[in-house]
Amino acid sequence: MKGYLLIVGVLIVVISALITLNVFFQQSLQMDIAEQFNKQQLILAKSAASDMETCLRNQKEEIISFSIMMSGLIRKNRADLKYELDEYFRRKPSSKAKVAIFNKNGARIYSWQNGDIAAGKEHIKKAFLLSQGQSIVSYDSRIVYMSAPIYSRGELEGAILYENPISIAAHRFLTPIISGSKSYVWMIDKEGTLLYHPTQPNMIGGNVYRASEACFKCHMNFDLEKKIIGGKTSDFGRHIAPTGEDRILAFHTLNMDTISWMIVVSSPYSEISHVTKQSMRLYSYLIISIFITTSLVSSLLIVFNKKRIKAEEIAKREQELEKYALILESKVRDRTAELVSEKEKLNSIISAIGGGILLIDKNAKIQWANQIIKDMVGMEVVGKYCEELWADCDITGSYTKDNIETIILSAFLGQKDKYFQITTAPVKGLDGDVHGYIRLVQDVTEIKKMEEQIIHSEKLASIGRLAAGIAHEIGNPLTSIFSFVQILREMEDDSFKKESLETIYFHINRISEILKQLSGFSKMPAGEAKECRVNDIIETSINLIQYDKKAKNIAIVKDLSASMPEITADGNQLSQVFVNLTLNAIDAMQDGGTLTVKSMLTDGSILIQFKDTGTGIPKEDLPKIFDPFFTTKEKGTGLGLAVSYNIIKKMNGTLTVDSEFGKGTTFTITLPYRDAR
Repeated sequence: MKGYLLIVGVLIVVISALITLNVFFQQSLQMDIAEQFNKQQLILAKSAASDMETCLRNQKEEIISFSIMMSGLIRKNRADLKYELDEYFRRKPSSKAKVAIFNKNGARIYSWQNGDIAAGKEHIKKAFLLSQGQSIVSYDSRIVYMSAPIYSRGELEGAILYENPISIAAHRFLTPIISGSKSYVWMIDKEGTLLYHPTQPNMIGGNVYRASEACFKCHMNFDLEKKIIGGKTSDFGRHIAPTGEDRILAFHTLNMDTISWMIVVSSPYSEISHVTKQSMRLYSYLIISIFITTSLVSSLLIVFNKKRIKAEEIAKREQELEKYALILESKVRDRTAELVSEKEKLNSIISAIGGGILLIDKNAKIQWANQIIKDMVGMEVVGKYCEELWADCDITGSYTKDNIETIILSAFLGQKDKYFQITTAPVKGLDGDVHGYIRLVQDVTEIKKMEEQIIHSEKLASIGRLAAGIAHEIGNPLTSIFSFVQILREMEDDSFKKESLETIYFHINRISEILKQLSGFSKMPAGEAKECRVNDIIETSINLIQYDKKAKNIAIVKDLSASMPEITADGNQLSQVFVNLTLNAIDAMQDGGTLTVKSMLTDGSILIQFKDTGTGIPKEDLPKIFDPFFTTKEKGTGLGLAVSYNIIKKMNGTLTVDSEFGKGTTFTITLPYRDAR
């Protein structure tokens, strides 16, 4: 009996030792986890600091580039300057900065985002003092200011000032950073001023060296923050809270010009100790269960020796299973976190592409599609075959270049007058076999239109130079022939010869008119721009030809808006365009019809339309109608529309056509105007 009591006593001593070792093990494990957790926080802080620094440097480079661009614009009159800058900033919708431009006297001549610049005068003064054209970057507790001087022809003409809220960059780069369920990121500068805090926005602008009583509700002191600012501590530390949970901190410094910001990742200490506490609890339960089991087995050892041995084996097996279960649970948790992280990265990449993405299997059945594709089609597409969306869908291709096939389609998914670039790549498995296809759909309509405009402009320029040479080389000998024909026509009495000379005279005169049009196309006079009313010019132009015998069966309907403003333009050239379009419409309605001339005011533009009910233009001829010398008329020169297009383009307007063969044609002129209000 004494032997068994000794065994029980030894077991109690061993279990007590195990509990003591478990406590020390938990403390050691907790310290190791805290160190690893701080390293993770430090990586997050460095990443956030690097991203914000890159963003600020890009903005600095942007303002320097913008100041160089402004050197060619600063001397323009204010209205033209405002128009060009408004167009520039409208093409940059993602910019949240307030922008102001000042002249060399300090007067503001332009602003963007409809806001006053808070510290404008101070930064403008600094910008004027620069001799090398470098940008100044500074900030207060809520705003980052960037300013740069504007030089033109070597002289200081003004300055540019950008104003960016710190909160925008903080929300973009700091808010997404979550290293734990209760973790967050805050930012402080080298002077001790709080610049960003996701849970205490009312404390932004406060200073750790001048802390108010409200600050000590969640801080015992600011010694750790002061050490961080002074560089007297390592990359992490522990914040002691008067109430609630303590937190651990890891930080990294963002340095750029006058900016020195500390980005601090903060996490509650309980998230670190949670795992070790749970482990200690499990080990404690396990030890207690072992103690109870062994005590019962020891008490019944004499009678149930065999059962005791079996129970010990079962207990050991259960202990191993518990350990394996904990290890497996930890691995599952880690892998789940990795999968969630990779999913977020993939979603970010897909959102940034800006195009529609389809995942299609080998049978052309859609397995997955992003939201952009759903918006294009207007319905859910997963589970459908791609032939149901567009008839000429083909997932098999050559894929010869970089394993990718790219095509351009027009009127894709029923969207008329649009061009789409379709890029398809096969998705291969580990065995190298194709398991499906991924397809990227991008709207390239604007790029296509720009290419067409560039080609058309180059074509007009080349033909203009050719026309000038032809007109010069033919004009001189033609003048001599024209003079001699006139002399011979007056001297000749024979009727046959006289009739022949009349025919020669008529065709030489026609050649002369063509040469005049060529000269006008190759070197169009600038004209005299003055204030004029579009409706008056339309009335005058139509009155010139409405009594022509070709227009006797044509009904001319005028729908002219009474609220049309005056514009600055050459009225004679505008009249030439209106006459050309009216004559073309009359020629297209030889059996009679209706010509509707309409003027209206849209947002920032004047719209003029000439709509006829004539024969229309074949679809294949539409891209060529503004080309010089292209005509469908037997006696046409093909210069009328080319000259008209050139005139409108020089007025910064556009001339477009919409036609359906057999139903009629509509020419639309768009001219810009400045609101005088």
